[in-house]
Amino acid sequence: MIKFLNKRKKQSGMTLLEALMSTAIVGIGFVAIFQMVNFSVQSIDTSGERTKANYLVSMIAEDIIGHRNTIYKHNAEEEAITFNAEGKPTNSAGDILELKKFAEHLVDNSWEVGDEEGNNVCANKANYVNKEDINNLYVAGEENIDAPRNKERKWDEIFGSDRYLKCKSKKDIKNVKIFKICKWGEDCQYVNENVYDDGLFIGRVQVNINDGKKRKFLYFTADYQLRK
Repeated sequence: MIKFLNKRKKQSGMTLLEALMSTAIVGIGFVAIFQMVNFSVQSIDTSGERTKANYLVSMIAEDIIGHRNTIYKHNAEEEAITFNAEGKPTNSAGDILELKKFAEHLVDNSWEVGDEEGNNVCANKANYVNKEDINNLYVAGEENIDAPRNKERKWDEIFGSDRYLKCKSKKDIKNVKIFKICKWGEDCQYVNENVYDDGLFIGRVQVNINDGKKRKFLYFTADYQLRK
């Protein structure tokens, strides 16, 4: 028994320096793990925002394409407005009307999230705290008579109020532009010798997220007008 105790006395324990080094190594490991967790959370959040941006950008393109034969500020059905083979609005007598379709309206009036002065800003989230503050866009008797204004109102509510996409700064741009291209250059912004239609309307939807670091663009054919 005495020999056993003497043997135990000769065994060296852990020094204070060794304990401090071990603690430092373990601490560095935990810091690295915490950083990885934080990075993973941020990556998941950014990925979710990009996925939502893809869906919403496609939604805008579908709104424009699906309602290309609608007239801005006019109800085509009630006013008996039809569209000829060239895609132009006509009355019951077949006369071409000087009215703007959805894409033509957006050529001169591009849509963009911003304040009354046209500055791109994030929404005031204090105005959208409670669920009851969010209004139904299509309440009977309150909607516009035309699809273009109803769709723009929907875009304002979805993007302007930050209901679905987070807005971090003024760099988070959200806009819709339509470019009219034709060969003859009579009423076109851009002339292209390879375009033989009376008007080819190319739409572009831009959505910036994550302080403008992630950008989503979608180009699509919004409308076209054939030329006899």
